[in-house]
Amino acid sequence: MFILKTAFIIILFLNISNSYASNIKNSAVVFMYHKFGIDKYPTTSVTIDQFNSHIGEFTKEKYSVKSLEYIVDTIINDGNLPENTIGISIDDADKSFYEVGWPIFKKNNMPVTLFVNTSTIHKNNKNYLNWDQIRQLQEEGVAIGAHSHSHYHMSDLTLDEVRKEIEISNNIFLKELGAIPSLFAFPYGEANEQIINLLKEYKYKVAFGQHSGVINETSNFYYLPRFSLNEKYGEIDRVKFAAKAKGLGIYDFIPKDPTIYENPPFIGFSLLDEKLVPSIDCFVFDSKGEVEKEIFKFNERIEIRLSRKLTEGRSRMNCTAKGSDNHWRWFGHQFYL
Repeated sequence: MFILKTAFIIILFLNISNSYASNIKNSAVVFMYHKFGIDKYPTTSVTIDQFNSHIGEFTKEKYSVKSLEYIVDTIINDGNLPENTIGISIDDADKSFYEVGWPIFKKNNMPVTLFVNTSTIHKNNKNYLNWDQIRQLQEEGVAIGAHSHSHYHMSDLTLDEVRKEIEISNNIFLKELGAIPSLFAFPYGEANEQIINLLKEYKYKVAFGQHSGVINETSNFYYLPRFSLNEKYGEIDRVKFAAKAKGLGIYDFIPKDPTIYENPPFIGFSLLDEKLVPSIDCFVFDSKGEVEKEIFKFNERIEIRLSRKLTEGRSRMNCTAKGSDNHWRWFGHQFYL
């Protein structure tokens, strides 16, 4: 009788675990801006009309705009995010954020995180903010994140050079703001495992890349996705689609290192929800365009073979699937070579 009871308890536990594991509890979409209304930089700026259309969408009742810290803390602590949670981030501290972006975000009570690379922040730089302006923004509610010191391609640096970048940035933050930020964003979204381990050593809570995708509890919290918004990718239909997307629930992703050393890379991952396997599709892009590939599906496991090597620099993979709830699930990843 004891053996039967024990077996029943084990089976019940496994059923509960499998039921929980097959569902994504939380999803959040983070958007990334750089500049606002600066026409000569279309790859990093949105037009004023685009920006106004974004605000018009984000202020709809169906969305809940939360701070990045709230989003990551809620997921890490197994809390519950509201439906259609959105986070907003700004990279590089361009003056157009202070003059154009922030007044509109502030008017609409939208929390924003500004990722600052400290080398550009001084009184004589006409294109970027100074520390008085950053302190003012912080007092008005803007959260400040770290973005290295010099905005180098960090994966091309030695580990000692990366450590120096972090140390210089941290010391400046301590001097100017009295505290070191807990959130980090990689310049250009480029990272490798050594840099990620270094960020953990310096006690950063999470780090963000620049690849499209939806954050959920299976995400790599030191390589979190963000949807980049600029003139090309800032049209309202794309924003609406992304804002309503849910996490795909990917785990055991390989290659583990965002900087690849085997080319073409062997790509594989598992899905929490096996029901998504039949509908999943993935696309890989580099500077030459889309890379032809074969997708192999084994129960919950997906493996991808590319037909050619990736070009040097950044390349991206996007995987999507439509769930039984009619929500699109989205996972993205950036490779660096």
